[in-house]
Amino acid sequence: MKFSKELKAGVITLLAIVGFVVLFQFMKGKSLFTTDNIFYAKYDNVEGLAQSSAVSINGLKVGQVDKITPLTTKDGKINFVVKITVDNKFEFSKNSSLEIFEPGLMSGKEMRVNLAYGGPTAKDGDTLKGAFKLGTLGSLSSQVGPVKDQLQVVLHRVDSLMANANLLVDAQNRAEIKALLSNLNKTVGALQATAGSVNNLVGHNDPKLQKVLDDASLTMQSGKVTLDKYGNLAQSIDTKQLNSTIANLDATVGKLNQVIGGIDRGEGSLGKIMKDDQLYNNLNSASTNLNSLIEDMKANPKRYINFSVFGKNNKD
Repeated sequence: MKFSKELKAGVITLLAIVGFVVLFQFMKGKSLFTTDNIFYAKYDNVEGLAQSSAVSINGLKVGQVDKITPLTTKDGKINFVVKITVDNKFEFSKNSSLEIFEPGLMSGKEMRVNLAYGGPTAKDGDTLKGAFKLGTLGSLSSQVGPVKDQLQVVLHRVDSLMANANLLVDAQNRAEIKALLSNLNKTVGALQATAGSVNNLVGHNDPKLQKVLDDASLTMQSGKVTLDKYGNLAQSIDTKQLNSTIANLDATVGKLNQVIGGIDRGEGSLGKIMKDDQLYNNLNSASTNLNSLIEDMKANPKRYINFSVFGKNNKD
């Protein structure tokens, strides 16, 4: 059986097309002999992620990114829906998330399934929660950005401070500062002259200075003698006797307080006198009657005293 040249060419072309498709799918990481599950996730940013990027679970490649579709909302916001394929041999919870990450400093973006345990199992066509993790350079840039902004603020403040300092130190202020420094130099010169005079005075042993030093020495000796006397007096004090005297005085004061308290409560004669108004009135009345009696005795002594030289009673 012979085949025509056209048939042979068609068969060869068909086999070439099939081989090209198989090779293309193989280069994309897809397998023609397994059935994969499809999952979706929505992101605001897919920077660096490309179709055919690897999808892994715990570091093992289990699928790849199949398609990235941009969606525009009514308010003009753009989101991206990422479609991935995962080998159906791997099952995980629907609460798991799909995270875009950068595995290395020089490598491109990939995706991984962050496993979550519990809940229903993810099915083919489910939409999972999306997550995005900054790479090393992105993380460093996010940390350097605030530092740069703070540094710019500090530099701006330093520039303002220098400008204010320049305004402060104008021509008049510079002249005043120069005069101040000149006066300070004169003061230092005067102090040096004074120090030289003192050195000359001490070096020539001036009699006046010597007399002042001698008087100071005598004063210090007198003070030392006085301190020694007070020190001996303090040592001669009997501390135990002083403490005993203080204790006795404290006991006496306590008893006196008890007596005063008893008087205040109306106890004893003094207390009754102070607290009993009737007794006070009786004493006051008796004192008044006694005074009247004494006055009457002074006015009429014969009424109370009868005296006769010859023994005769007066009947007055």
